Amino acid sequence: MTSSESFLLEFHTAHAGVTARAFARAGSYGRLAAQVPAGARVLDLACGDGALLAQLGTRAIGIDVTPAELRAAQARHARAGALASEPPIHTTPACRSGLAGDGTELTIACARAQALPFAARSFDAVTCHLAFMLFDDLPAVVRELERVLGPGGELVAVLGGGPTATGNDAFHRFLEVLGRLGPRGAPRLGDPRAKSEAGWQALMPHWRIAPFERWALDLSGTFDEVWAFLGASYEVGPERRAALRAALHTATREWGKMIPCTAVVYLGRATVIRAA
Repeated sequence: MTSSESFLLEFHTAHAGVTARAFARAGSYGRLAAQVPAGARVLDLACGDGALLAQLGTRAIGIDVTPAELRAAQARHARAGALASEPPIHTTPACRSGLAGDGTELTIACARAQALPFAARSFDAVTCHLAFMLFDDLPAVVRELERVLGPGGELVAVLGGGPTATGNDAFHRFLEVLGRLGPRGAPRLGDPRAKSEAGWQALMPHWRIAPFERWALDLSGTFDEVWAFLGASYEVGPERRAALRAALHTATREWGKMIPCTAVVYLGRATVIRAA
């Protein structure tokens, strides 16, 4: 496991479900799920606590490297009334993790995107919500996706962007506060090519790349609601969490009870033309 993977594992073990909580009000999970054809066999990469799986349906399988996130996915599924008890997490291709009385299943596996425990052409589509740009050895990830999808299979991913290019809201104030405190010193995460159409073209010579779609997500709300999003940043470590929160509270006080906050993300879509 690389240093960045160790960092992400530690972070998500301590904060299981943090991404879903951060984007719960943004609608990005539902918008991503709507991109997948009904009835498709779907693999959700870095499924976290199962927020997207809950919207993809029973033909979706989730993988994540963090057992704490997979336990959170089980708990989410149980709360939805689909399971009477939490099943074990499996790490093999035969990873059905429980059959409910109504016939619905939660299917998850603890695995790396660089070594998927599935047979060739197992899926029609792969989804990924705000994790594709974090993977190490992205060429290996792409090779695995080509293998488990096969020609005609699609990757649909929501990619992190940041604040709007212009404007003045809580996201901009948050970055100003971070700038004053200095970088946390977290490891470099992922591959920069994951964030652009040109990068996807370079990484995926056997794929057809669609133009990226820009999504502006409204995350305005009370200070606590806005902090639930901004405080999920990997730059907010426990050693300075309280200081960042206090500084941001001061920096956003002028807006009163309703604080403006917009995040920009991008939807990337690619279709396998031929296997390598």
